Amino acid sequence: MEAAPKMTEEKIYNILRDAILNADFPPGQQLKESLLAEAFGVSRTPIRTVFQRLKYDSLIELKPKRGAFVYCPTPAEAEQIFSVRQMLEPQATALAANYATTSEIDRMYLFLEEERKLMKDQLFHKSLVATKNLHLSIIESSRNTYLIEFLRKIITLSHIILSFYDVSEHKEANAICEHGQLVDSIKNRQAKVAEELAINHIVSIQHDIDFSKEFTYPVSITQVINRYV
Repeated sequence: MEAAPKMTEEKIYNILRDAILNADFPPGQQLKESLLAEAFGVSRTPIRTVFQRLKYDSLIELKPKRGAFVYCPTPAEAEQIFSVRQMLEPQATALAANYATTSEIDRMYLFLEEERKLMKDQLFHKSLVATKNLHLSIIESSRNTYLIEFLRKIITLSHIILSFYDVSEHKEANAICEHGQLVDSIKNRQAKVAEELAINHIVSIQHDIDFSKEFTYPVSITQVINRYV
């Protein structure tokens, strides 16, 4: 009989990150160190290390004497995040229209097709990952190191908000249509058009966020972890 594979810090990090981004652990959910250590079959030490990484990614908050909790963005925080994104991402998108290579544009279309397929299959949270990757591929084609570095963080935070406070299927279909127009404008080297489309798109998705959503917390952390192990 083969021994069970060792649960490394990297595996634990990937599992917890995915569980949070898939909203299996919703905003405000407490992640108890002892329960996670038991679920993964490890000591508390690697769990603490992973918590620091998740905190750096803005996926959890570490509260003194209380422990780790899944990040719960407020409407005010979301407004600030999307405000910054609205100021910077259109500029990066315009630069992408000027500098993106053929292979980079092909990659954008691959993410776009993946997003469409996942939405058709009603795999909403997975489609959001493709959405995030599409936006990252656009800004990474801007050739501006500082814009890229800053927007990576902002887009990740936006992804977290959208993962938690998801919008309707109809509105998501509109977003995919907007993504198609955006990539087409980059392919056609229409920098000004790309910039304007990016502004309108960001305003649109921010407007569709529903902060009235209520969450049901999982009965067992172990049950959630077992879906990923």
